[in-house]
Amino acid sequence: MRRATASVWFLFAVLAVLSPASAQQPPETSLTLGGRVWVTTGYSSNSTALSELRWRGVDSVVPEVNAEFVLNRLVLMGSLGGGLIKEGVLIDEDFNDRDHDVRISRTRSDTDDTGLAYVNFDAGYRAVRWGTREQPGFLDVLGGFQFWHERYVAFGATSAFTDVVPPISSNIKVITQDWYWYSLRLGARTQVPLFAGLSAKLRGFVIPWSKSVVEDIHHLRDDLRKDPSFRDEASGGVGVQLDGALAYRFWRGLSAELGFQYWWIKSGDGTSTARTPAGDFEGKLLENRTERYGPYVAVQYRF
Repeated sequence: MRRATASVWFLFAVLAVLSPASAQQPPETSLTLGGRVWVTTGYSSNSTALSELRWRGVDSVVPEVNAEFVLNRLVLMGSLGGGLIKEGVLIDEDFNDRDHDVRISRTRSDTDDTGLAYVNFDAGYRAVRWGTREQPGFLDVLGGFQFWHERYVAFGATSAFTDVVPPISSNIKVITQDWYWYSLRLGARTQVPLFAGLSAKLRGFVIPWSKSVVEDIHHLRDDLRKDPSFRDEASGGVGVQLDGALAYRFWRGLSAELGFQYWWIKSGDGTSTARTPAGDFEGKLLENRTERYGPYVAVQYRF
């Protein structure tokens, strides 16, 4: 929650610094098409009443295509990204109490055959604008929606409690877990011209509400169904999404940028449904949480 509060104050500070600039520029219409490659490190945790699955180092190189349309002060933005996850580990722990004080099993598995995808759409208002058409400065207030999906597949297992869970060969698939985030987001972005075609760019979103769904398949457990084995669902999560970059205009509307992006989101509590051949049994979901961050490079052309 402190991260979300800090991000809100960050956005207000940007607005306060730039608001004295007057909107003296004539009405404009522009279309910008671009691409981005984000080199990310990822972490996720799925915590229920009696178990916790932690995915660590699920790194990915994520290509993205994006578009932006500006009509006078109306701003429309969209992006689509996705990539493979070729490394990482799963730590799977079970407990005999809801406070997770007494651990009864712990396994470690490698991840492979995994990936992620996301779609963003935002609309907004250009509150302040300055500079020139070739090197504009602006402050946009934005609101939008994000769909974010990650899939993790775990193979094999080493066990700290071999009497409970024996070791499993590394070529055997043990767990597949799909994460779905449906999020509303509110924020702002700014571009500040510096000199000789160089500009600074900042963008920040607060996620005031999200819906989280995690479905997993335990491939080796005969006491669970496989369509899926568990379904965990919660509404009302919070998060922040921030990125900043330096952009340089090479020629006409063509520019490149180098930056860093950070995403963090967590759910509230919810329900965890175990699906067995005898029927479904409902339990307690404590929290879902996903974090992803890393540098990126981008190229775009503004028509």
